[in-house]
Amino acid sequence: MNGRKAKALRKRSKELLVEWLRSVVPEGEDLTKIHTGNIHEFMPAETHIYANRKFLLSAYSLRWFYKKLKRNPDATLYELLNEQNVKSSTGHWVI
Repeated sequence: MNGRKAKALRKRSKELLVEWLRSVVPEGEDLTKIHTGNIHEFMPAETHIYANRKFLLSAYSLRWFYKKLKRNPDATLYELLNEQNVKSSTGHWVI
């Protein structure tokens, strides 16, 4: 992947992360406080979890959004959220 595409995907992943954070914030809170410049203030410091004797990437982190966008650059937030709850035809959960 060349640098221009990678930069565009990183920018888009930040935008999707802000959109997701704004959807999680309870009603009555000021949504304009969350923007791409301060998303790290609202995210946990740990980006990985330890499960089944492996380190796995935490869902809904900046890197998680970037990895999902690399697979499907035109994906929307709605598609990414629904992708998590789908089983494949073999009966296994799609990751």
